[in-house]
Amino acid sequence: MHTLAISQITTTPLSLAEDLELCQRLGCAMEITEKKLASDRAQARDQLAMIQDSGVRITSIQPRTLTIFPSASDPHPEAPQARLDNLIASVDLFSEFWPGLALVSNTGADPQGNEARVWDGCVEHYRTLAEHAKAKGMRIALEALGPSLMNRNSILFTFSQAREMVAAVDRDSFGLCLDLYNSWQDSSLLSTISADKLFIVQLADWRRPQSLHDRRALGEGEIPLAPLLGDLVDAGYTGDYVLEIFSDAVADSLWKDHATIVDTIERSATFFNDLVHKVG
Repeated sequence: MHTLAISQITTTPLSLAEDLELCQRLGCAMEITEKKLASDRAQARDQLAMIQDSGVRITSIQPRTLTIFPSASDPHPEAPQARLDNLIASVDLFSEFWPGLALVSNTGADPQGNEARVWDGCVEHYRTLAEHAKAKGMRIALEALGPSLMNRNSILFTFSQAREMVAAVDRDSFGLCLDLYNSWQDSSLLSTISADKLFIVQLADWRRPQSLHDRRALGEGEIPLAPLLGDLVDAGYTGDYVLEIFSDAVADSLWKDHATIVDTIERSATFFNDLVHKVG
């Protein structure tokens, strides 16, 4: 049976203890966001031990450094090698607790729009990262972002482009994250949906955004979630679905307080559970 996980990006206003209580109450798994952990590694390990002891199932990791090249949301360090080193350190940290999980990653971008430089550099560095991840029992899941983030946070703005890079890297431990918020308007999506190397699927709903971080609760936007989840099931996908809602710099922010985001998550979980019952 498909179950919903809650990304700690979605629960930005909540504490770690509140995240765990919410997941336990709703029967949801959780995706860890490393930026929500202490920057001190000893303290971070204590927090990860607390998560492990809670019994909440962990589906995936959003590492502190998400991209190989700098991004608008995370510009430092600038050197791809330094960013690769950070990603390797994240693999090492999380492999101590949850070997087998996937770390989500984006390419980053070049400020002058040199996509070829980013492509070649990412293929090279992702091979190194994937080989290290495999040695640690971990995986890397590459995500294409939406067109609005092209050459800001990524050079990949269609799911087919992400598949092309995964094929170029050509490592068993290097696969895909499909974010339906970013990819639902991709005209080639239906022809490229496959369970092959698809490690994780992220969900949120879409209305015409008023900021770069303006996502909605499931069932309260325009994404045709029922047919898309049906297509994923038909393709043989049996992995996890992660609720990833950003809600910032808008008047009706879902992050405005504890009660609002908890209510948003509860409504999304109810919608998801009803949906997966229908699609099987």
